[in-house]
Amino acid sequence: MKTLLKNCKLNNETVNILIKDSIFYYIGKNTPDADTEYDLKNLIVIPGIIDPHVHVRDLKQSEKEDWTSASNAALRGGITTIFDMPNTRPPTVNLQYLNLKREKAKTAKINYKFNIAATSQNITKLIEILDTKPEDVAALKLFLAGSNSNEYVDNKSDIKRIFEISSKYDLPVIIHTELQKCVEKFSSKVKNPTVKEHNFMRNRECSVRGTELVISLAKEIGNKIYLAHISTAEEIDIIQNNKNKCRVYCEITPHHLLLNENVLEKAGNFGKVNPPLRTEKDNKRIMQGINDGTVDTIGTDHAPHLISEKLKNYLETPSGFPGLETALPLLLNEVNKENFSLKRLTELTSEKSAEIFKLKKRGQIKEGFFADLTVIDLNKTWKIEAKNFKTKAKYSPYEGITGKGDIVMTFVNGKLKLKSKIL
Repeated sequence: MKTLLKNCKLNNETVNILIKDSIFYYIGKNTPDADTEYDLKNLIVIPGIIDPHVHVRDLKQSEKEDWTSASNAALRGGITTIFDMPNTRPPTVNLQYLNLKREKAKTAKINYKFNIAATSQNITKLIEILDTKPEDVAALKLFLAGSNSNEYVDNKSDIKRIFEISSKYDLPVIIHTELQKCVEKFSSKVKNPTVKEHNFMRNRECSVRGTELVISLAKEIGNKIYLAHISTAEEIDIIQNNKNKCRVYCEITPHHLLLNENVLEKAGNFGKVNPPLRTEKDNKRIMQGINDGTVDTIGTDHAPHLISEKLKNYLETPSGFPGLETALPLLLNEVNKENFSLKRLTELTSEKSAEIFKLKKRGQIKEGFFADLTVIDLNKTWKIEAKNFKTKAKYSPYEGITGKGDIVMTFVNGKLKLKSKIL
C-alpha cells in the first residue's frame, strides 16, 4: 500500500511524501506513483505528537476512559504515541497487572508504551518485569506524594534503590516531585478548604524541595531522571543550573504554561490538578524555559474523571482534567503569537521524547522512519467546547477559550486515522 501526500509544507519547503508499508519511503520534489493520493495544498506537516504522560484509566476505571476513547481523543489532538501512567486500578506494579493492561491496550488505535510504578514494596517485581526486556515499557514512574490513588515513596534509601534499578536497566524514572510530608504540613494549616487554597496546600515548596532531592540523588547514582509536569519558576532555575551536572530532563504541561490559579475563579474544581496551577510569574518562567532550552518535552498529563466526581466538594474531588485534544491547538496558538517557533514545538512534542525514551525511528519526518504524521492548519480557528470532546471526560478549565491553529489529519504508522472536513 502506497500513499502519496502531495504539496506538503515541511521545514518551509513544499515537498511530496510517499508512505509505503508504514514507513516514510520518499520525501522530495518528485511525484511517485501511489495507490492513494492526498493534496495537502501547502498545509504544514509535523511529526506525530509523542505524549509521555497519559492516564488512560480503563481496567476498573473504564467509565472514566478506555483505550478506544483515549485513542480517539489522541488522534483528534494530533497525538500518535502515548505512554500510559501506572496509577490505574489495579496499579501497574507487577507483571500480572501489566499483562492485564497489555490485553486492554490491544484495542488502541495509536502507538503506546507503559510506564511502570516504582514503589517501596515492588522492587523484586520491577526486576521481574525488566528482566524480560520488555519493548513496551518506556519508563519507571515514581510518585513522591499521593495524587488520587497512587502509592508514594518518601524514603530516601528507597528512592536511591529505584534509581539504581533505573541505572542498571538504562530506563528513565519519571518523577512526580511533590513531597508528601510537605503537602501534609501545608494542608493541615487550612480549615474548610476550597480549590482556591489548592496552590497553598500543595505548596510550591513541596515541589521545589522534591526536585532538589531527586537531582542530588541522580548526581550520585548517574541514572536518567525525567521530571514530570514542572510547575514553578524555582524548579526551572534548579533544572537549568543542573543540566550539565546530571542526566535530568524537564517536562511541562500546557496548563502549567498557559493557566494559573486565577482561572479557578471560573473553572472551580475543573481546574484542580496536581501539582496545582501556580501563578502568572511561573507561567512566564516556564515560557522562558521553553525558549532557553531548559524544558525538554511537553506532556499533556491527560487525567480524565467523571463530571459527577469533579462536582463534589473540593476535598472529595479527584485532581486532573483531560488534555489530549486541547494540547496541540493551544500550543499552535502560541506559535501563531510568536511565543516560540514551530521548530521548537516539534522538538518539545516529538523529537526530544523519542530521543529520551529511545523510540526507534520515530519523532521525525525522515525517510526510513515510521510514518507518524500530523497535518496542521495554522489559520484554522477553534473554540474549546468540552461537550464535543472525544474523551469520556467532557469538562475543561479551558472551556470557551478561542484560538488559531488546529489539526487537519493524523496518520499513525502510515494509516490515515483522522481527517477533518477541510480536506
